[in-house]
Amino acid sequence: MIKIIPSIASANLLCVGDEIKKAEKYGAVHLDIEDGNFSPDITFGMGLVEQLAKVTSCEMDAHLMVTDPLKYVEPLMKCKVRKIAIHLESTKYPSQCIELIHRRRGKAGIALNYKTRADDVIPYATMIDYVLLQTGEAGDPRLAFKPYTYAKIRQLKRILEGTSAEIWTDGGIKMEMLQELEELGVDAAIMGRAVFSAGEA
Repeated sequence: MIKIIPSIASANLLCVGDEIKKAEKYGAVHLDIEDGNFSPDITFGMGLVEQLAKVTSCEMDAHLMVTDPLKYVEPLMKCKVRKIAIHLESTKYPSQCIELIHRRRGKAGIALNYKTRADDVIPYATMIDYVLLQTGEAGDPRLAFKPYTYAKIRQLKRILEGTSAEIWTDGGIKMEMLQELEELGVDAAIMGRAVFSAGEA
């Protein structure tokens, strides 16, 4: 069954202690860490991650949308973040980050921007634990799920065949999309507004 992972970046961060309780029924919480350089937005840094680690028993994963992902790995893992996805586009040497995450007994993911080709994952397919596929694009004011993603998921499924790597999707996903995503072979869906917005939580 497809796993829903709530993204805390879509919560009301002024009430984060209360908001994270909405995530606890799913047993996991997703941290989008953006530095305003690799991606156009700035979310939050290690200070908030440290506070979240103190108030939740949820499993935490991090999606690093930053220009220097390597420097975040050890601080995140000290805060009980056991799964970390780095962007393939953010570093010349993804293997450095993957190896460090595994050395610290974590799970390593490769994140792909919407426009990045699925087959760019091929050199790392046997090294990683999951692929985090961006299903929308930064700068889209509607943060909409892009239908092209369905073809990309099928490509990734073929590329990862014979490996243990999972497929995660992230961006504009609604509850009514989950069945189709599961049928395509998606293991986890990152969901923000569908979990935290009024009337849907």
